[in-house]
Amino acid sequence: MADQLATDQREPGSQQSEHGPSMALAGFVADLELSRVPDDVVAYARVLTLDLLGAALAGVETDEARSMISAAQGFAPTDGPCAIWGTPHTTTAAAAALVNGVIAHAQELDDFGGADHSGAVVIPAVLAIAEAEGVTDGTRVLEAVIAGYDVALRVLEGAGGYRAHNGLGWHSTGTCGSFGAAAAAARMLGLDAEKTAWALGIAGSFTGGVWAFLADGSMSKRYHTGRAAEIGLTAAYMARAGFTGPTRVLDATYGGYLTTYCDERARPEAITEGLGREYRIMKSGIKPYAACRGLHAALDVVLRLKGEHGLTADDIDRVDLRCSAANKLSIGDPDPTTRLAAQMSLPYGVAVGLVTGRASLAEFEDRWINDAEVRALMGRVTMTVDPEQDEYSEPVIEIFTTDGTRLEGHEPVGLGDPLNPLTTEQVAAKYRELAVRALTAEAVQDLEAAVFALPAHDSLPTLLAALRRANSR
Repeated sequence: MADQLATDQREPGSQQSEHGPSMALAGFVADLELSRVPDDVVAYARVLTLDLLGAALAGVETDEARSMISAAQGFAPTDGPCAIWGTPHTTTAAAAALVNGVIAHAQELDDFGGADHSGAVVIPAVLAIAEAEGVTDGTRVLEAVIAGYDVALRVLEGAGGYRAHNGLGWHSTGTCGSFGAAAAAARMLGLDAEKTAWALGIAGSFTGGVWAFLADGSMSKRYHTGRAAEIGLTAAYMARAGFTGPTRVLDATYGGYLTTYCDERARPEAITEGLGREYRIMKSGIKPYAACRGLHAALDVVLRLKGEHGLTADDIDRVDLRCSAANKLSIGDPDPTTRLAAQMSLPYGVAVGLVTGRASLAEFEDRWINDAEVRALMGRVTMTVDPEQDEYSEPVIEIFTTDGTRLEGHEPVGLGDPLNPLTTEQVAAKYRELAVRALTAEAVQDLEAAVFALPAHDSLPTLLAALRRANSR
């Protein structure tokens, strides 16, 4: 792979050409102007922003949020300029990016398909800088969001894509998301191309996140979004102050991101394919269910079959899931005991969907995780690796009932994918249902109106003010 990345054959650490993907991304970010971005891209940036804020506001009362807020009070001032959304707390820009990033991913309801979860990385960094710097121009916010999503996914594509990179044990939300947050933060701060490259280099030189949380359903998965947001924001501030970073962080032949974090499946050319013409934000999807995206297509099938046939748990003899080896590895936990573990468990999702007919927030909380009927049915769900399925295939569902009926279903593209999208009104309805958990009813309405009004005059100040209007809880 080193031969692919090198523009010459010099020794590690020697001076190399500036015309690589790192500088190309930096130039794109520094020059991005909303007036040149297609209208559908701008509109989708608004929709994704609203969805992310709803997901975050639903996370305010989680254990992860409470722990993170408490932890931040130990290492950051509690009277800073930036809000911890949906709470009365304020802090510094870096701490706000960290805490809001954790909260945004706490319920597993944030978007997917970018650097895995791009919104929970990019948007906390963007809004923290808006508050810290007194930015009132919504144009800059939309530019930063679009730039952040674009860079985050391009880095993942350069790493060989989701399966290649995450298959090595990296969690791309952290490893690639830091680049996206740095790009977004650099755009918010108005950095030129050189300083944007420094910000990307600083972020990329200290990025990470691994999948060890699968072993016990720990909270560290949520930390990856917050940490990536914080890393990107901090890197941009450092670059603005003149702290240099490597301008070939992605493609250096020794110690570069692609040569260090990736294997032979890396595709450096993918980083710049269609740059400035094809906006990667359009590849992000929006979740209808409060679970890992890997469960969604199967949930579409299970909920449809339950509704069509009036199935109850007592009707079901067993459920067989034919899946790829990648799905068996990442979402095959047969006995989850925590909320995160349940959200990452296809057997649990199928069982709770068949018992309740739903897959919303409540169905992935303790009430149902410990439900005897759900656990009994989960014991009758099997996952079998089908060698005919590739790593991107969705599971095939077979339900065998006690009267001998066999029902089968397969959904190749789950609801919420850009190829099977939710409508804007469905996203807005999801947002309202979630946001009211943390904000007053009036603030919920004001926030939605402000997001859809971006970049109109006063829309950004209204948005930021609404995020501070917590309900009495």
